[in-house]
Amino acid sequence: MLQKSVISFAVALMLAAGCLPLAAQTATTAPVPENVPALLVKANTAYVDKDYPAFRTAMESLHKLRPNNSEYMYQLVIAYALMDEKSQAYNLMLHMQQQGLAYDFMQSDDTLNIRGTEVFDYVNDLMKLAGDPMGESEQAFVLPAGVVTPEAIAWDESRQKFLVGTIAGGQVFAVGGDGEVTELLRADNENGLWAIFGILVDQPRNRLWVSSASMPGFSRFDPADKGRSALFEFNLETLDLLNRYPVPVDGQSHILGSMVLGPDGDVFIADRALPLVYSKSPDEQKLKPILAFRELISQRGIAMQPDGRILYVADREMGIMVVDLKARQARLLKIPETLNIGGIDGLYLQDNRLFVIQNGIKPQRVMRLQLDASGTRVEAVRPLAVAQAEFDFPSFGTIEGEYLYFFANSQSMSKAGLQKPVTVLRTPLDSSADLVQPDMQLFLQQQAEKTKRDQLEKNKN
Repeated sequence: MLQKSVISFAVALMLAAGCLPLAAQTATTAPVPENVPALLVKANTAYVDKDYPAFRTAMESLHKLRPNNSEYMYQLVIAYALMDEKSQAYNLMLHMQQQGLAYDFMQSDDTLNIRGTEVFDYVNDLMKLAGDPMGESEQAFVLPAGVVTPEAIAWDESRQKFLVGTIAGGQVFAVGGDGEVTELLRADNENGLWAIFGILVDQPRNRLWVSSASMPGFSRFDPADKGRSALFEFNLETLDLLNRYPVPVDGQSHILGSMVLGPDGDVFIADRALPLVYSKSPDEQKLKPILAFRELISQRGIAMQPDGRILYVADREMGIMVVDLKARQARLLKIPETLNIGGIDGLYLQDNRLFVIQNGIKPQRVMRLQLDASGTRVEAVRPLAVAQAEFDFPSFGTIEGEYLYFFANSQSMSKAGLQKPVTVLRTPLDSSADLVQPDMQLFLQQQAEKTKRDQLEKNKN
């Protein structure tokens, strides 16, 4: 069910909208009695103790709090199975199958109670098939081994090359279509860069924007800088550093991440550490926090309609927030029940279509969401690339021409020296076909009729 989000704008807008200032929100937020960490502990303890009613209750609460989390859905099916609650288990399995999730419940002995029926076999087989590769993708190029933990990519029309930013070295590379790499920028004492999480090219204004944060995994990490983050402004042509805009000091850790450019040159940036969105307007010399979402947990991608009215913010747990900047309203994107939008990293918009890269669900996938005229509701869903052989935590990308280019795999910062080179795939924006689900209602109706016939035959005998 869609609910209006509590959002906070900059001071003038806060007063007009009747929202609390950011500091006031933090001060008055009460701890949640049954939050996700506490419920996970309860669920694990109950499962180990074989207290299956308590396990089921905890998983139901987790699913209610995080409805897009497919792992919680899987564990809730397990809980229903352990309680021999076939109807609840089948209904949830059906819901997961309709969302295109890929699981095989035959792999767990905990599902013995719900096996051996046509409904279980049919739905489970469909869910296994959902893990098969689907859609179109092809290799654009493979980054060399020296490009470690790439996290940001953008197309630079002026150079006719992709720009790739890295976490480990705080570097920006220019990459040609043939995969040839040239280093443009590197973090040093002069420019003050840290790990790079976002790149934005503004060719009309000759600007290169880089979002950066100090964190473990960055090769020059200084614990004294932990939690610091800033937006860096470079001359796109000369790469001279023009300005550095730090996140205002508030005692919290920040990671400025994905960015989007407004029609008037404003830069909007999502904070990956806190549910905040900042802006940098052309006529101001500082970052301003303009949005604060109480509902969001882990922001990643950000996109905007060309006229600058509607902003989209992707959250890995809660889905996509739609913000009407002029009306000062925000709501979760309205989606069909057959769509799961959990685990999003990359989020991009073109021609009133949202393109999402999902690595936090099974199967990992790239999807196209056709929006209605208002830009607030999904009308059609099209899988572009699902469970591709190269997929290993696909993350961020960029649109160039008729293709979405994206990182097909990610490198773990905890496995230095063991990472595979990162492959950049491309998939056509208009590939594949709209998602059409099997007619499960017809199947269930046929099953009910079969059960009725079997019962009549039994009564005759």
